[in-house]
Amino acid sequence: MAMSMRRHTDVVRTEAMPTGLAVGLGAVWIIVAAVIAAAIPVPDAEWRFAVMAIAVGLFAAFSLDQVALAVVAVLAFAVSNGFLEDRLGQLSWHGAGDLWRLLLLVMSSALGLAVGEAVRFATALRRRPTSRPPRARTADLANPAPSVHQGPKT
Repeated sequence: MAMSMRRHTDVVRTEAMPTGLAVGLGAVWIIVAAVIAAAIPVPDAEWRFAVMAIAVGLFAAFSLDQVALAVVAVLAFAVSNGFLEDRLGQLSWHGAGDLWRLLLLVMSSALGLAVGEAVRFATALRRRPTSRPPRARTADLANPAPSVHQGPKT
């Protein structure tokens, strides 16, 4: 059985909000997450970054805007690197640790998108009216159509 990856023409997807507005709200969301993460003690750097990764995943699930998500994920990494790992916004590369943090941001973004799409799909299925088989008319039941194999009645 072959499946097509093309979108159906009867599916109309409306954009909930413009990408620029989503980026702005995502930036505010990331700053709020950074303030929350800053309350975690400095020796627990992994937990501080986990707050940022969760914030990116939640933004992905709620917005479902991949372009805005890419911008917000880069912003989350920069804020985390500059203010949670280093001091006073100084960005620096920390080798393999930063590579793992980038990978974690990509994974939380993908998981957030998948969860958001699944929730919207399930919601759309619930809202769809149930289809019932068409009712047979009583006149059709009283006078069934002759079968091809029966031939004419005499």
